[in-house]
Amino acid sequence: MLSSVTKFAAVNTKIRALKRKMLTLNDYENLISKNTIEDFVDYLKSNTGYSEALGQVNIKGIHRDKIEIYLKKYMINQYEKIIHFFIGEYRKLFKILFKKFEIEDLKLYLRTLARGKDLDSIKDLILYKGSYSIVDHDKLIKSKNISELIENLKGTIYYDRLHPYLDEEEDRLMFYIEMNLDRLYFTKLYEQIEHLKSTDRKTLEGILGINIDLLNIEWLYRGSKFFNLSKEELVNYALKGGKITNYNLIKKLSYANSEQDFIEIVATTPYYFLFEDKNTIDLYMEIKLETYMYNRFLDYFNQGKMNIMVAVSYIHLLEYEIRDIISIAESIRYDLDKKETEKYIIREISKGVK
Repeated sequence: MLSSVTKFAAVNTKIRALKRKMLTLNDYENLISKNTIEDFVDYLKSNTGYSEALGQVNIKGIHRDKIEIYLKKYMINQYEKIIHFFIGEYRKLFKILFKKFEIEDLKLYLRTLARGKDLDSIKDLILYKGSYSIVDHDKLIKSKNISELIENLKGTIYYDRLHPYLDEEEDRLMFYIEMNLDRLYFTKLYEQIEHLKSTDRKTLEGILGINIDLLNIEWLYRGSKFFNLSKEELVNYALKGGKITNYNLIKKLSYANSEQDFIEIVATTPYYFLFEDKNTIDLYMEIKLETYMYNRFLDYFNQGKMNIMVAVSYIHLLEYEIRDIISIAESIRYDLDKKETEKYIIREISKGVK
């Protein structure tokens, strides 16, 4: 039996080398200062570790969507560099983490069909068709409608989760499908964590529990306010495995009499920061949630312990950073100033902005 030091020494060394390629605060400042997408991409190519992703890209007239695809495929490439270091139940864990890309692709297929468009139009936007994918993209791309797409998922873990919703009204169908895909991902992740070594299991259950808490609070708040879902639906669709969002708290939040009552219940938890600025709750809730998780993963990474958290933290930090890069590109497109841009990015650049 390998010791934790032996098991994680090589992969942690590799990951620290990869982490050094990530953006510095100075890089963030420089990217935010750019006035055009071309200058923005040129900086990424010439001055950062993303030259690996963008080195061969012609920046003249490049569109934000193209940048996003290149960066996300780079992120997948980093995942693949890490997964080879793991075996057994630990490799299975990373295979499940890969499913977030597969689910993102499925959502893209479904949204495209929901808009009445041909899937051929988005084939270049598909993120992952690699060896860890369990769906037949060649088959899926031929689907002409949502019903056909779901039938083409028969034999995968997705079919049984999605098929029951085909009779739902069109305006709610996508909502139910996307919620079930997200629930499936977290369910599979939680189930796999149970197979890890005790210390890794407890640590991952802790950070996943916090993430689920935050997602549940966001979901219950938005599901009630914007989707007009019944209280029973709110309870039923909440994620299991939260650190504090157990059934009783979920039910209490779901049956809150008003938005103010909901916020007062959240105020008794560690997550009141999501609602502190009542004027910007709806606008910045997701960013605040992600910033909180970013800081938790950064803490775990910096601790540098010989356990699974260096690898798990790195892939989440990279994912958040790529979201920030895309957000900065979007802010350039809409000509936002530095202070306004910082409100839409996850990493804290200046104190007091969020």
